[in-house]
Parts: sequence; C-alpha cells; structure tokens
Amino acid sequence: MDTGDTGDGTADQRGGRTLLRFERRLRHPPERVWRALTDPAELSAWLAEAVLEPAAGGAFELRWLNAGDAAEQTTARGTVTAFDPPRLLELDSDVHGVLRWELSPIPDGTRLVFTSDVRLPGEYLVQTLAGWHLHLDYLAEALDGARVDWANWTTARWQVHHDRYAARLGALDAVRALHRRILDGWNARDGAAFAAPFRDDGETIGFDGSLHAGRERIAAQMDRIFADHETARYVAAVRDVRLIAPGAAVLRAVAGMVPPGAADVAPAANAVQTLTASQLMGEWKVALFQNTPAAYHGRPEEAEALTAELRAILHEHT
Repeated sequence: MDTGDTGDGTADQRGGRTLLRFERRLRHPPERVWRALTDPAELSAWLAEAVLEPAAGGAFELRWLNAGDAAEQTTARGTVTAFDPPRLLELDSDVHGVLRWELSPIPDGTRLVFTSDVRLPGEYLVQTLAGWHLHLDYLAEALDGARVDWANWTTARWQVHHDRYAARLGALDAVRALHRRILDGWNARDGAAFAAPFRDDGETIGFDGSLHAGRERIAAQMDRIFADHETARYVAAVRDVRLIAPGAAVLRAVAGMVPPGAADVAPAANAVQTLTASQLMGEWKVALFQNTPAAYHGRPEEAEALTAELRAILHEHT
C-alpha cells in the first residue's frame, strides 16, 4: 500500500508481517536529529519516556505517555541491534517489532527513513499508522524546541491522521477488490463478470498485446475466448497499490496460470499485471488492465523465484 508523497506512511503486508515505512525531510542536520532519537531527555519530548544503552547489544525501554491512566500506557522493551551515529539506530522490541531510523544528510537538513517491521493484526493497521505519523510530526516540532504536554494530551490530532488513513486504505482495498474480480471472472470463464469492474470506456491489453476497448466489447471478446479455448486459471499476488492523484490509483501484481487438468503453474505464462483505476461518483472502476510477460531476459533467477512464489500461493489454496 502507498499513500502518496505527503509524509504519510506506507504498509507492505507479507508473510504475516507488516512493514510500515515513513520518509521525512527535517530542517536540521543529522547530528541534531540523532540526539533527538537517542537522548532520553529528548525522546520524552516527542516519543516516550526512555532508558537506552547507547551501543549495539544494549537494552532499552520505551514507555509511552499519551494515555490518561498509567495502567493503560504501553511499554516496549528489547535490544539495540544497530547503533551507528549519526546514521542508523535500530531497536528490536517486544511490542512494535524492529524499529529502524536511517538518517542521511541532504542540502537543507536530514532525510529520515523510519520503518517498523512488526506482526500487526489488520484491525490495528490504521491506528498504528496514525500513531507513528503523529510521533514523527512531534519529532519535527521537538527539533525546533517544542515538547508534547503529555499530561494534557488529547487524541484530536491523531484522529485527523486516523481518518485520512482509514479513507485511503479503504480506497486501496477497493482497488484490490477490482483486481480480484477480474481474475475471478476469468477463472469462472464468465465474460460479463470479467468485464464488470471496468469503466464503460475501460481497456484491457492481453498477454499477446491484444487491445480490447469498452466494457461491452471486453465482455464479448472474453466470452469468445472462453467458447473457443480451454483456458488456464490464474493465481496471483498483489505487489503494490498506490494512489497517484485524487480519485486515481495504480495496482501492480504478479500472476501465474495453471493449465486445464494441471496441478502446477506454467512458468512461460507468468505475467506482471498493471491495473489503473479511477473513482467516478464515489465508485472505483478499472480504466486499464494490462498483462505483460514476466520474461526477465538475462535474469533466470528472478523468473525462477517468481515461479516458486506462485507455486507456493497455489499450494496454499489447494
């Protein structure tokens, strides 16, 4: 999932884990930002009350203060797994997974990349993104000398971020559903179901480069294909979904095909799929769906890795 170039975080969910990623540009040099990340007195201004041994292998404890009742406060404990001032801080925690801050100098300050690699139930994704977003906002303010008044902290600013992430993630889920409906329509050998997610003027470009334009024409062409051929069925994995403008999104996926009567994917039919969607009157529809052969010329190891991934997906569902 991508949420655009706004300082917002992204979430990549694979193999039961979620990688949250934020990138910020801060108006202070890396040495100044490093102090805010590692000095307990400064950490309490924007993140949590902290105890931190400043060396790889050291212990740390972070106690969040933005809760009215001390019994509800979250405490993370763990090990400092990387400490390279003023470039890299990594903490392996029991609550928030592996927390990593990477700093690099830029002409007007510091580029900060923050990630959290964590096992995160889906129902907590939005609130976790909103929480880290707000703490990074607080970090930027703390670098200018501000401190959060934790005793009088309210959820008002957090709620603004929460609602925006909820809306964006809802849109991204809707685009994922369009992709799933197209593949389900193909696997059901149903031209109308395949074409239903498209705009009236939507287009699809097939594996062989054939272009079909217009939802009704797409449905008719698919029905001709299904009538004339014993078609293979799709297995797929969505790689990325991102909003590229208000009401516009792009999805990227990889897909394999299982020939009729077979129990394995056919590597020669592996594809990279791109779906472009737009929102019309509040409803997301497909503007373009394209299949590109995943040939990976000169890179056989990448082709083999994709086949192995698609086989694993197939076996999970059989």
